[in-house]
Amino acid sequence: MNIQEFLNLMRKYRWLIISVPAITLIITFFFVKNLPKEYKSEAKISTGLLDPSRQVASELQGYSGPDIIIKLNQQFTTIIDVMKMPKNMSLLSYRLIIHDLKNPQAPFKPLSADLKNLSAAQRQEAINLFESRLIKREVLTPLDNNGRLMLYDLVKSMAYDEESLNKKLSISHEQNSDFISVDFLSQNTLLSVFVVNTLSNDFINNYSLDQISNKNTSILVLDSLLQKKEAVMNDRIRQLKDYKIKNGVLNLDKQSQIIYQQITDNENKKSQALIDRQAALAALKSVNEKLDGRYSDKYLGAEVISDNQDIINLKNKIEAAENVYLDGGYKATDKMKVDSLQLLLSSKLLKSNDRYVSDPLVAKQTLVQRRISLGIDLEKTTAGIKDIDRELDKLNAKFTGMVPFDAGVQNYERNADVATKEYLEILSRYNQTSLDKNIGLRLQLVQEGVPTVPESSKKALYMALSMVASFAICFFLLLIIYFLDHSINNAKELKVATKGKVIGELNFIKPKNRDIAKIWEEEHTDQEISLFKDQIRALRFEIDHLLTTSHQKVLGITSLKSSRSPIFTLVGLTYSFASLGKKILLIGNAEIALELEKLKISTNQSIGNILAGSTIVANQSITFLSNDLGGKSLLEKEHEEGIDQTFDGFSEQFDLVIVYLDPVNSISAIKEWIFFTDQYIALFMAGDSIADHDQEKLAQLNEDKKFAGWIISGVKA
Repeated sequence: MNIQEFLNLMRKYRWLIISVPAITLIITFFFVKNLPKEYKSEAKISTGLLDPSRQVASELQGYSGPDIIIKLNQQFTTIIDVMKMPKNMSLLSYRLIIHDLKNPQAPFKPLSADLKNLSAAQRQEAINLFESRLIKREVLTPLDNNGRLMLYDLVKSMAYDEESLNKKLSISHEQNSDFISVDFLSQNTLLSVFVVNTLSNDFINNYSLDQISNKNTSILVLDSLLQKKEAVMNDRIRQLKDYKIKNGVLNLDKQSQIIYQQITDNENKKSQALIDRQAALAALKSVNEKLDGRYSDKYLGAEVISDNQDIINLKNKIEAAENVYLDGGYKATDKMKVDSLQLLLSSKLLKSNDRYVSDPLVAKQTLVQRRISLGIDLEKTTAGIKDIDRELDKLNAKFTGMVPFDAGVQNYERNADVATKEYLEILSRYNQTSLDKNIGLRLQLVQEGVPTVPESSKKALYMALSMVASFAICFFLLLIIYFLDHSINNAKELKVATKGKVIGELNFIKPKNRDIAKIWEEEHTDQEISLFKDQIRALRFEIDHLLTTSHQKVLGITSLKSSRSPIFTLVGLTYSFASLGKKILLIGNAEIALELEKLKISTNQSIGNILAGSTIVANQSITFLSNDLGGKSLLEKEHEEGIDQTFDGFSEQFDLVIVYLDPVNSISAIKEWIFFTDQYIALFMAGDSIADHDQEKLAQLNEDKKFAGWIISGVKA
């Protein structure tokens, strides 16, 4: 969206934007100047939901955080919705209509035609019917018109029906407040007071009665249910008791716990006995191995045996040597042998005594005693394990025998527990409902409605709103026009739409000022005309420079079909060239001829006659030739060489030849005329649009080397 273009559109329709809100403001003033005064009355109802001083047992127990806010909002919304229900609004309607029927001299509103037409008997009958419905708290509906008196129409005629009252009635709750506000706006301050006070009091009384009635119904239902649940609970407890007595079960959980602990203790004892037994077996095996290996164990005399054998051998040798010594006659050599053997024996004995500090027999005796002790301990441990196994068998048998009883007891206990919980839950709800009935929500009218001064007048507000609304409507209408309008209004838009060159822009001239001679021959203070002259001079320079550079004189001017004629622009451009003292030849149609006749220029010559051999009569500045060829095309009238010679003659005789061509998007022989021009331009009238089927023509223009560009005329500032 181009903001500048939209602002230009608003500037174009500025008088509409100004006049419509102004007219709307005036009309609104006449509508609101006689608005009656309105009086507002307000009553406030305290709910006690947010007042700690009125709460004995909060209804919000069990709620926390955001849940409290949600619960409170639900309660306030419920109260307001109940207050607006048809049954409560009908009671208000009855009281209003009864008041006006009983006080025809001082009604809240002027009596309607329906009430005025009632006879005294009908009036009394209507009062009785409305009072009866009020006592019964019946809802007023259109079906109440079926009797002799059309009760619904009577109420509606006074605008006391639910729909009419709700238009002026407001029931709201302010954030973080314990109060519900009831407001009513009317043209009678007493009516406003009556409505808010009557509606509030009736609602409080009826709401309290409804609450108590609902609580009583709930209490009766809960009491009946409580008795049933109590009977079920007592029956389940009795069944559990009978089962325990029948099976001799005191406290099965405690008994099973004790037996299980005994089993665990015996299992631990057995594990320790098995460990001790295994240790005794290992120790006994080690002792036996030591006793069996005494020939290899030095501590048990394994080396003593070897030494003793050596000593015995030495003693035997000594004895044999002594015998030889005695038998040999006491030879010195034999004596020396005996002595040396004695020395070896002594040395051996000394060595044996030094090696063995302890007696191997003592160690062996100790091992034997240890083996006997370990054997006794092993037998004792084995016997203990057997005793533990027998005890475990007894305990396991006892524990296994308790399983069926335990399953039965659990089943009865579970049933009794479920029945007890259901009973306690119903009992809790019964107690809570009884408590709510006595100390539950109690609405209070803490502030009654009172007569007030009239509300501030809204006349200025209504007038301002009407003005703003009318301006907004105008604004959006212009916005719609902007988006739906595909018209081209300036050179920039034309360049974008055609994708071609724009060589000039001419502003809009009002029809009353379209006198070419006066525009050029007289001085004007009108900015519109001055700007037009400056623009056409700039365009004249561009065209003159374009043709002079190429040494050309024949210029064609075409256009797109438009509801507005481009003739004024064409004649103005022609006149601007003539004002330079140049001789101009203009070839055009009858419409151009009519415009030139206003300038007293002869228009009785045609190019058809010239092609036929006639001689052109040139005027001093502007010469006109009609392009009428008698229904034939240009090439049908004359062959190409002849037409070229004719236009060459025009170029020699005149400074500029302007040929007005048919629109490029029309069905005509325009291409034949373009063929004999040096260059041509196209006129576009501002405010027109380019259709989709014209895009192909535009593309052909842009591709044509003779096409010099576009001129947009009739541009409005």
